[in-house]
Amino acid sequence: MFLLLFSGLPVAFVLGGLATVFTAIFWGPDSLFIIVARTFSMMSTTTMVACPLFVLMATALERSGVAEGMYETMYRWSGGVKGGLAVGTVIACTLIAAMSGIASTGVVVMGLMAIPAMLKRGYDKRLATGSVLAGGVLGPLIPPSITLVLYGTFARVSIGELFAGGMAAGLLCSILIMGYILIRCYLNPKLGPPIPAEERANQKAKIASLKGIILPLALIIAVLGSIFTGIATPTEAAAVGAFGAFVCTAIHRRLNWKMIKSAAYTTIQVQGFMMWILFSAQAFASVYMGLGAKRMVVSFLETHEIGWWTMLIAIQLLWFLLGFVIDAWSILMITLPVLLPIFSIYGFDPLWMGVLYAINTQTGYLTPPFGTMLFMMKGIAPKEITMTDIYLSVWPFVMIQLVSLALCIAFPKLVTWLPYLLFR
Repeated sequence: MFLLLFSGLPVAFVLGGLATVFTAIFWGPDSLFIIVARTFSMMSTTTMVACPLFVLMATALERSGVAEGMYETMYRWSGGVKGGLAVGTVIACTLIAAMSGIASTGVVVMGLMAIPAMLKRGYDKRLATGSVLAGGVLGPLIPPSITLVLYGTFARVSIGELFAGGMAAGLLCSILIMGYILIRCYLNPKLGPPIPAEERANQKAKIASLKGIILPLALIIAVLGSIFTGIATPTEAAAVGAFGAFVCTAIHRRLNWKMIKSAAYTTIQVQGFMMWILFSAQAFASVYMGLGAKRMVVSFLETHEIGWWTMLIAIQLLWFLLGFVIDAWSILMITLPVLLPIFSIYGFDPLWMGVLYAINTQTGYLTPPFGTMLFMMKGIAPKEITMTDIYLSVWPFVMIQLVSLALCIAFPKLVTWLPYLLFR
């Protein structure tokens, strides 16, 4: 598998092709129906319906105009603080993450709006760029995270519990990012100067601007509130979210056939890519386990007596290093068949490990050479921001993400307290 991956072949073809070849070799051509059966089994999993609906919600929100009003609110309330615009950007990205579930929405929307506004106000270009990227990649961690939906489906973990754990961890990451920005700008105000006093909004204007967050908060409450209160399943909540995104678009008078067509095509492209990987990974996992992988792993671990902490750190290091060269969904599909037996042997809580996975692999969106959000940022950033600036802007925030990961490893209750409170 790794030889073929490093040769440059697409992940889906590597996993699916190996599953087909090894099935035919070890069990004969007549056994190939197993792959078809596993594919249909995955297709009939109702939680998978949530994925295209959450993607549709995200693509509709990108075009809805909701972010403009939300950023205006943040701009008026936080602009007078040193580093306030960057902090407001991170808050806006956190809210977008809670509405979309993917990284690209926050990066694209806030990159187009917030970076020019910060540069105009004399912000350091690397701080401005890094704050958008760091806030944007919270999407795969904060629910409704598609990454957590995939993990929960594959690992058979409650998606509602994963969402609650991801919410707690995501807010921790967001707070650490904002704290870092405020401390840096306090020590060096030139990095993020406050808006001049004569240009700041008065109290009446600030209160009036709060209307910009009514729709985002209503959508977040409708989606996550319906899951956490048990009113709706994640799949049903995804449908509510997709409908709500189109309602937001209609309220901002941007709902038209061109917008619907664009959102639908983007959804089909993302979902098609995702499902090929899922089907192939499911087939690969079935063959891998059928050939005795679990027995081999158990035997190896019993022979070598690897410690609990050593194994936990090794898993996190594996995910982190793979993030440099492979996307988060592919990492999940490649490693989970191997790691699930290890979770069971070592007593790792699969809920906790799923959230650790989401925190860990979000760094992959920011680390070269694969960091997709870096190249996306280059495509939308002002001309004065070079690729070197983008690369250098993310490293402090990658370190913050790793600090968040370390805290959630050292104190598991940071992840599990909210799921246990709501669901157990």
